[in-house]
Amino acid sequence: MGRGATAARDPKPEAHGRVVILVENLPVPLDRRTWQEARALSEAGWDVTVIGPRGSGTMRCLRDQIDGIEVLRYPQRAASGLAGYLAEYVPSALLTTAWLLWTARRGRISVIHACNPPDLFWPLGVLFRATGTAFVFDQHDANPELSLTKFGSTGIKAQLLHRITLLMERASYRTAALVLAPNDSYAQIARRRGRVPSDCLVVVRNAPDIDRYQRLAQGIDPERWNVGYVGVMGSQDGIEILIDAWRSVVDESDLRSAVLHLVGDGEARAELEAQVARLGLTGNVRFHGYLPPESFVPILARCQFTVSPDPPTPFNDVSTMVKVLDSLVIGRPVVAFDLHETALLAGGGAEIVPVASAAALGEAMIGLLRSPERIRELALCATRRPAELDISWERSSSILVAAYARLIKGDR
Repeated sequence: MGRGATAARDPKPEAHGRVVILVENLPVPLDRRTWQEARALSEAGWDVTVIGPRGSGTMRCLRDQIDGIEVLRYPQRAASGLAGYLAEYVPSALLTTAWLLWTARRGRISVIHACNPPDLFWPLGVLFRATGTAFVFDQHDANPELSLTKFGSTGIKAQLLHRITLLMERASYRTAALVLAPNDSYAQIARRRGRVPSDCLVVVRNAPDIDRYQRLAQGIDPERWNVGYVGVMGSQDGIEILIDAWRSVVDESDLRSAVLHLVGDGEARAELEAQVARLGLTGNVRFHGYLPPESFVPILARCQFTVSPDPPTPFNDVSTMVKVLDSLVIGRPVVAFDLHETALLAGGGAEIVPVASAAALGEAMIGLLRSPERIRELALCATRRPAELDISWERSSSILVAAYARLIKGDR
């Protein structure tokens, strides 16, 4: 029995074929969307292999078997900046190709399921097309918008990178027999920019296991002055704005004992820790690192509210923030800037800050911490929001499995 398997697990249906999922951004099972998709397909009867980077702890193993899913990993040196991305992506692409060719020896691959970022896997879709393998492009991030957010639109390097990301995205769209989008904004980009036909495009929304999260949060009451954040700590996530805003919170005489809990990790973490030390906030900010749901959900449940400090950018405006949904499903409201997809997702469960500045964010947090009635009002809306939108991983997984069934039958 593979690691992570349980005796009570129902037997799989007869296998439909082999799926190899490629992911470069995060290791599995840490990459929640990728791992949920892998499990959904496996439980539906597909023989699933995931190829991705090696992580820490139990994710350091190069070959693994988890819940009946083969996991093949490679060493990766995560980097940032233009030169750093080349140093990361080129070896990752080569090692991914090597593992793909290795695992192809044990049987024909029906589907190559490529998760971005980056948009580097489409050549493998072209390469395996001759063997009858279908290519699925699972667009986690809109990379052209991400390049504008990280590097701007001025200067030769920034413009060149933006052009490259557009070309790579277009090639991914054109190679794909099926495109998976996480929300309607991404689906609109696929139709408009990628000219993807509607019958080759499916929206598979991100969602946690809502019942599990609610069980983990059950019986935990918010603690006074606790505020939370969970998610990636990258340059586009606005956590430096949150920390600057937090300084104004704890400068208030009645809020000096307030604690900001930061759950997650990423390229910006070292700079954020230095910022906290420089501002004298080490007693008011706690870095928890990456944690599994059984550890981070109780932390969030003890918070009065969470913050999604992503500033308005071309990328953030069209992206669904998983951190927002994580908070809503356990009944904790969110403070966020005015982003299109965030506002649609959170509805009345969010305190929207119209001005994207540390000062405005700080004022909003101070106001909420001093207004338990307002927090209760927002929390009630937050609790109802997932049901109002009919968002759950059970629904998303059924959409994914149905799309795969149409793909293999050729009825797209």
